[in-house]
Amino acid sequence: FHSSLGLEDFVPVGDTSGTEEDTDSAVLYGTLRGSVVGLRYYTGIVNNNEMVALQREPNNPYDKNAVKVNNVNGDQVGHIKKELAAALAGIMDNKLAVIEGVVPYGAKNTFTMPVQMSFWGREENKEAVLNELKRHGFKLAPPMKEGGFGSKWVPGRAGPSYSAPVHAAVQLTTEQLKSEFDKLFEDLKEDDKTCEMEGAEAVGTPLLPHQKQALAWMVSRENSNHLPPFWEERSDFYYNTLTNFAEKKRPKNVLGGILADDMGLGKTLTTIALILTNFQDGKPLPVEKLTKAKFCEPFTIGDIKVLEYVQRRAMRLVKGLEHLACEEGLKGLGGFSLEKRRLKGDLIALKGGWSEEAATSAPWQQASGNGYKLCQGRFRLGVREYFFTEVWTVRPINMSPVFSGTTSIQSVEEKCSADGPRATLIVCPLSVLSNWIDQFEQHIHQDFHVSIYVYYGSDRSKDPSVLSEQDVVLTTYNVLATDYGTRGESPLHKVRWLRIVLDEGHTIRNPNAQQTKAALNLEGHRRWILTGTPIQNSVKDLWSLISFLKLKPFTDREWWHRTIQRPVTMGAPGGLGRLQSLIRNITLRRTKTSKVKGKPVLELPERKVLIQHITLTEEERQIYQSVKNEGKAAISRFFREGTVLGHYADILGVLLRLRQLCCHPHLCTSMPSAFSADNKTPEELREALVSKMKLVLSSGSDEECAVCLESLTLPVITHCAHVFCKPCILEVIRSEQPNAKCPLCRNELKVENLVEWPLEEEADSSNGKRFDQGWMSSSKINALMHALIELRRENPAAKCLVVSQFTTFLSLIENPLKESGFAFTRLDGSMAQKKRVEAIQCFQSSQAGSPTVMLLSLKAGGVGLNLTAASRVFLMDPAWNPAAEDQCFDRCHRLGQKQNVIITKFIVKDSVEENMLKIQNKKRELAAGAFATKKPSASEVKQAKINEIKTLIDL
Repeated sequence: FHSSLGLEDFVPVGDTSGTEEDTDSAVLYGTLRGSVVGLRYYTGIVNNNEMVALQREPNNPYDKNAVKVNNVNGDQVGHIKKELAAALAGIMDNKLAVIEGVVPYGAKNTFTMPVQMSFWGREENKEAVLNELKRHGFKLAPPMKEGGFGSKWVPGRAGPSYSAPVHAAVQLTTEQLKSEFDKLFEDLKEDDKTCEMEGAEAVGTPLLPHQKQALAWMVSRENSNHLPPFWEERSDFYYNTLTNFAEKKRPKNVLGGILADDMGLGKTLTTIALILTNFQDGKPLPVEKLTKAKFCEPFTIGDIKVLEYVQRRAMRLVKGLEHLACEEGLKGLGGFSLEKRRLKGDLIALKGGWSEEAATSAPWQQASGNGYKLCQGRFRLGVREYFFTEVWTVRPINMSPVFSGTTSIQSVEEKCSADGPRATLIVCPLSVLSNWIDQFEQHIHQDFHVSIYVYYGSDRSKDPSVLSEQDVVLTTYNVLATDYGTRGESPLHKVRWLRIVLDEGHTIRNPNAQQTKAALNLEGHRRWILTGTPIQNSVKDLWSLISFLKLKPFTDREWWHRTIQRPVTMGAPGGLGRLQSLIRNITLRRTKTSKVKGKPVLELPERKVLIQHITLTEEERQIYQSVKNEGKAAISRFFREGTVLGHYADILGVLLRLRQLCCHPHLCTSMPSAFSADNKTPEELREALVSKMKLVLSSGSDEECAVCLESLTLPVITHCAHVFCKPCILEVIRSEQPNAKCPLCRNELKVENLVEWPLEEEADSSNGKRFDQGWMSSSKINALMHALIELRRENPAAKCLVVSQFTTFLSLIENPLKESGFAFTRLDGSMAQKKRVEAIQCFQSSQAGSPTVMLLSLKAGGVGLNLTAASRVFLMDPAWNPAAEDQCFDRCHRLGQKQNVIITKFIVKDSVEENMLKIQNKKRELAAGAFATKKPSASEVKQAKINEIKTLIDL
C-alpha cells in the first residue's frame, strides 16, 4: 500500500483524508527556521528538541492561512507566525510537501518560541515549493549532511532526526534483507521468554514446551505494569525518548502484543489456554465444572460401549459447542439436540433398550417439566436399533447455537459480574471460523463448560448484554466491518471486551480498509494479534498492527512515520535499531526451526515438492497451438500499436485460455473473439473487454492486483477493463483526486464506474455438470488418475488433496474418481460455511470408508484450514502468486502431520505453465527481500507487466 507520509497525519487520528505520499520517493528539500506565537493562549506544552506537528486551520476566523502547532499529544501549543503561515498554507493545501517541526530551544518561553521545519516531498514538486516560499520572501537552508538520528540540537543546524545520512542508501540483497527481518526476532532476551507455564485445569490438551513458553509470556504481558517501549520516568515526568515529549500522566502499557509464531506451531491452542488461564488478578477463568452423570437405573442392555457412547455424546452437547457436522449429523446419531439450545445441567438418569416402549415408558415422562428436561433418541449399532431416554436437571444459559437460528433463552444467572469485563472477542477470516470452533471443542477439558457465542449469520444476537456475558465471542472480519459500517449500530463496538484477539492479524494491514478502521475502534482491555507474517510487503504493514495495540505515540501515523518508518526505509542510522527494540518488546516469534532447550520446536515430517511434466496429446497440442498462434498474433499487434495495457483483459483472456487448455480442452471458456475490433464502437469494445475480464475472474484464476502485487481481494473492474483490489484502487482514486488515473493505462478513473466482482462465490459448483454427456479425459487427468491409483495400490488409506484454481476442472475430475471407486469430498469458494465444515470433518475422519481424496479450490485452501489427514498434494495448475501455493501446501504440512508430505505439481511441457514457473521464481526472490526494499513505481509495475506478458507468450 502507498505508505503514509501522509498529510492525513496532520488530521486527528482516525481521519485518513488527504494524500499519501509515497514515502520511499520523498526527498528532503531543506529546512527553515520560523516562530511559534500565541503560546499564552494555549495549554499544550513542549520540551526543547521535541517534535511538533503542523496542521492547517483554514476555518480560523482571524486568518484563513492559519497553521497551528500541536504537540505529540495533539494539544495545541500555538500558531505559526502570520507571514510564514501565508507561505506554508499554499504548500500544505496543494499537498506539495509535508512540513515537520522540531522546537530546538526556548520551549518554556512565554510568548514565542523557535521551530525548525523540514520540508519533504517528491522531487518533481521541489521547484514549486521553493518558488512559493520565495514569493513570500523565505528561502530554505539546504539539508545538512552531518549529524545522524537524534543528534543533539546545535543552533543553525537541521533538526535532529532529519539530516540526511552521510552515505547514499544501498539496496540490500535478498539474503541480507531476509536476515534483517529475522534479526528483528533474533537474540530475544532469553530470560523473559523462556519461562514456562502450565495451562489451567480447564485446558484439556497438554501444552508442548514452546506453547508453555508462549503462555507464560502472554500472561506476563497481560499482567505487566512496565512502561511501554521508549518511555522513561524522569523526576516527576514520563518522557518519550523518540519524540522528546513529556507528560505527568503515566502512559499505559500494552496489555498484549503480537504472537508471530510460524504457521502450524499452535497459536490457536496457546490463545485458548490464555483465555482459560488468565482471567483477572492472575486467576483462571471461572468456568463451571460439570458433574458426571449419576445413573439411577441400570441399562437394560449390557453393552458398555453404548452407555459410554450416549454419555459422551450427551456430555459434549451440554458442555456447549454443539456443532457436529451440523444438525443432520445429529439426527443420524440419535437425534437429540436439546431443542437446539445450549443448556447447562446434569444428566441424572438414563434408560435404554432395543425396544422403544421400554426406553421411553410412562414413569419417565413425568420427569419432564420444572427444572428437568427429557431427551429421547435412538441410533443404530450394527444391524439393531437402540432407543434411549435421558433426564437432565437444567439451568438455561444465554447462548445461541452455532449457525442455528433459534433465539437465546433469557439468562437466569447474571454472568457479568461487577468486577470488570469477562468476554474475549476473537476476530478471524471466515475460512478459519470452523477451525476455531473445532479447536475449542478439542482443547477444553470435557468436564468444563465454557460459553462460546458465534456472532455470524443473519440471526446473530444484536444485544450487547448477551455478548458481554459470554466467555468467548467469535466473529469474522467481514461481519465486524459490515456492522461498523452501519454507524453507531455495531453491537461489537458497544461491548468493553476483556481481550480482543485478531487472528491472521495482518488482515488489517491496509489502514484505509473498513475492516481496519472497525478493528482499531473496538474497546478492549487487552489486545492480541496472531499472525505468522506480521510484515508482508514492507515495514509499512506494521502501522495498523501497532496502532491496534494502542502503543502511544504511534497511534498517530505522523509519529510512527517520523520516528520509525522513514528512518528504516531510508536506512538512517538507528532506524532499524528502534524498530527492533519495539518489535522485541511486544512480539514473540518462533519458526518451525527454532529450538527450545536444544530441540527443534516442531519436528515436522519431511516435505518434498516434485514437478511432474506432462506432454499433451497430438490433438490437445493442436488446439493449444492454434489458440496460442491467434493470441500471439493479436498481442504482437497490440505491442506494435502500443496498446498492450489497454487490451489487458484480452491478454489475460488469451493466457487464461492457454492455461485452461493445459488442463482440459473442455475448460477453455468460449471467449468472444475480440480481436476483430475493427467494426466496433469504442463503447462496444470497452464492454467486450469488461465482460472478458469477468470471464477471467469467474474461472477462479488467481489473478493479481497491479497496485499491491498480491492476489486479488475484493476485485473490482475499472471502466478501462483492468482489475484491482477494491481497497487498492479506492486508495489511488482518493490520493489522486479530482483527476485519478488508472495505474496501468492512465485512463480516467471514477468510483461510480467500478464494477465489483464476487470472487469467493464465483463459480457455481454445478459448472462442471454440463460435461457429463460428452465427458472425455485429458493428459493431466490421466496423469492424476495414474498417480492416485498407484498410491491406492501402495497405501489404500493414504489421503490426498487435488488442488486447482479452476472449479470447473475439479468438477471434470469428479467423473473418473467415481468410475475408479474413490471416495472423495470437495471444498470450494461457492460452498456455504456449513457445507465446508462438513467436508473438512468428513475428510479429517480416520474411519474406514471416509473420503481419501479432497478436491480443493486454491482460493478456499488459502487460510487457516487444517487438513493434516492428507499426506499427498497434487497441484493441477500453477498459480501466479507462489505464496498462494505455499499457503495451500501448509494446510497439510503443519502441527499434527505424522507422515512425510509429497507435493506433485503438474506442468505441461513447452507451454505457458513453464513460463509461469519462471515468473514465480522471480516473485519468490522479491518476496524474500520485501523488508525495506523500495516499492516499485507505477511505471516499473507497468514495465514488469509488459515483460511478463512477453515471457508468457514467448514474444
